[in-house]
Amino acid sequence: MSVSRPAAVIVLAAGEGTRMKSRLPKVLHEICGRSMLGHVLAAADELEPERTVVVVGHARERVAQHLKDTAPAVSTAVQEEQNGTGHAVRMAVEELRSRIVAMSFCEPRS
Repeated sequence: MSVSRPAAVIVLAAGEGTRMKSRLPKVLHEICGRSMLGHVLAAADELEPERTVVVVGHARERVAQHLKDTAPAVSTAVQEEQNGTGHAVRMAVEELRSRIVAMSFCEPRS
């Protein structure tokens, strides 16, 4: 039996992170020497997806530069207005024009 790899991984990283009370975008905060986004991308990379798309929005220039420096093979999709999770996923789907297999959230879920 062969194991198929995901067509794509979507990482939602467009949120503002207002509860963190920081000027640094929440996905760029470091934990153990790596950004939160970096940890998520490392986990996603273990799945060996055909493509990884990160949805950026708030402070997208800083996040996009971080991605360029640390994960140049990753694609980005821009969420101009943060209109919720479903909207962010739609931005990624438009970038992918493909099926979705795995999703990861760069935010706490309660």
